[in-house]
Amino acid sequence: MRLINRYSLVLVCVIANSISLTVQADDLLVTISQETTRITSPLKPDGYPDYIAALNQQLRKDVTPENNLAVGIWKITGPIELSDEMRPHFFNALGMDDQPVDGDYLVDFYKYYSEYLGQYNADAGISLDEFEQKRMQYGDAYDHAVNKVWTKESHPEVFDWREANLNHIQDILKAIETRDHYFNPYVLSPNEQADGEFVPELISILLPGVQRSRELARTLAIDAHYHLGLGDIDAAMSNSIAMHKMGRLTAKGGTLVEGLVGIAISGIASSVDQKIIASSQISTEQLKAHLTSLQSLPTMPSLVDKINITERYMYLDTTIAVAKYGPSALNITTGSAAKPNPIVKQVGKMLSSSFVDWDNVMKNGNYWYDEFYRVGTIKDIPTRNRAYEELEQRLESIVADSWDPATLAKKVLLSGKSLPEITSDQMSNVMVSLLLPALSAALSAEERALMTNEVSQVAIALELFHQANKRYPSNLAALKGTYIKDFLSIDSVGKACNIA
Repeated sequence: MRLINRYSLVLVCVIANSISLTVQADDLLVTISQETTRITSPLKPDGYPDYIAALNQQLRKDVTPENNLAVGIWKITGPIELSDEMRPHFFNALGMDDQPVDGDYLVDFYKYYSEYLGQYNADAGISLDEFEQKRMQYGDAYDHAVNKVWTKESHPEVFDWREANLNHIQDILKAIETRDHYFNPYVLSPNEQADGEFVPELISILLPGVQRSRELARTLAIDAHYHLGLGDIDAAMSNSIAMHKMGRLTAKGGTLVEGLVGIAISGIASSVDQKIIASSQISTEQLKAHLTSLQSLPTMPSLVDKINITERYMYLDTTIAVAKYGPSALNITTGSAAKPNPIVKQVGKMLSSSFVDWDNVMKNGNYWYDEFYRVGTIKDIPTRNRAYEELEQRLESIVADSWDPATLAKKVLLSGKSLPEITSDQMSNVMVSLLLPALSAALSAEERALMTNEVSQVAIALELFHQANKRYPSNLAALKGTYIKDFLSIDSVGKACNIA
């Protein structure tokens, strides 16, 4: 949860100490329209948009329990990360039966060896230093197996874990092969919903399971590196493509977190690709087959689209919460988002209804998200980077004004604007500076994922060219058509590979 800087409270204090007005508690403080709330339905009982329900409706389109990879993952891993009260509610939203806590589920390596070691017991005949050394040995074994080729002889503890979970590993591969959709519902805790308080709900949603996808990718990487240790290139390639597919499916989730986890999973798969390509046992036919599989992968879902929809909804939902309950909705004082402090809540209502045009705050936020989307969808990377630098400079100016009490004082005294106009502008700046995401970080992560995948394909193409011509090409143009597709970013790939 992002917190408001103490200087922003100057705005609250100026208004709260100036005038006291009463308002109708049930009045809508925001107009429901495309320009303000962006969506006009579904609505909650209080009359404001239900952004969680809207996202769930959008994301679950064409998804069934049979084609949803998330359902397959939950059946393999069990209901970890879900509380007893959340579990039936969550699984019902997924359209699947509640999963029992105890069952035959995949046990990840860390949990496996933690249970094997148990708690330190001085009566077991080993010192604490020896116990910790054993724990570090298992941790080092895990790190090696995730990232490097291994065998039963080199890492027997990892082999024992793999054997104990082999049926679950095979289930993961089958689930990825047979399911081509991904949807984990966005839900709130039943207790939080029962409180009856209007809070910024979307920013409070839990994302159970998304990190499990990353751990499953590591599990498949361990399995792939074991296959490479055996010289089974085909099995390692199958694992790699399964990981790439799981990454792209996970990235279909609506949030930036799910998109970034999907990119991370694809990165794990690309690391396995490097080991496959470098194997001395790989044949020309296998190189061609793996290249074809990599080229056939669907495009990674866009992070910019997630900013344009889910992140935008988070801004709008949070702004409405602040409009109704004041700064307590952002935890800037005593109380919490779920249970705002009553005194601050009343001050917030006076502030919200009397001195801030919340339609303007909503419209201003939509303007900046529109700008983010405009810049993020520019295809030419240098042009996009320049446009983002300009956008960032404008945002920095907004942020500086938001946190500077002297700037606020000057506006009150010298701008000639009315107090409602000034407070509306300032509140807009505060909300924008708090809630707009780091676009450059998202775009960089996306670019790295694209580049890493294309570098793997170029590496295979170079090896095939070398096998056919007994030399490497002087430039990547020689690979087009025969060995690789006409990549949009092939020139950038060439620079990354240091090939003229």
